[in-house]
Amino acid sequence: MQILDKTLLNPQLFGARIRQAREMRGLSQEEFAALISRDQRAVSEYEQGKRRLSAVDIPKLAKALNVPIIYFYEGEVGLNDLDRALLDEFHRLPTPEARQSAISILREFSQAIEQHTA
Repeated sequence: MQILDKTLLNPQLFGARIRQAREMRGLSQEEFAALISRDQRAVSEYEQGKRRLSAVDIPKLAKALNVPIIYFYEGEVGLNDLDRALLDEFHRLPTPEARQSAISILREFSQAIEQHTA
């Protein structure tokens, strides 16, 4: 199971999460579209599950909606799935040096998150 694999997520559920977060922020589709450099039609199609997002766009949406990325996956992905996905990606790194760099980056990221939430 790949976390960002399009077969994992139900597009309607994903769209409903986008809409829910947008409405919680009090944003219209037009305002949200401007924040993510899209048009209102694209936002409408995302929310209806008619248009898929690229995995690289998901962090941009999360930032614009002020939600963690995992918000879009709650109920769809368990902790074991996330652990497995992280380990799978780690094992795809080509060299021990790349793996060490990934560990360093993850440590820095974790520390930054801890400082931000403290």
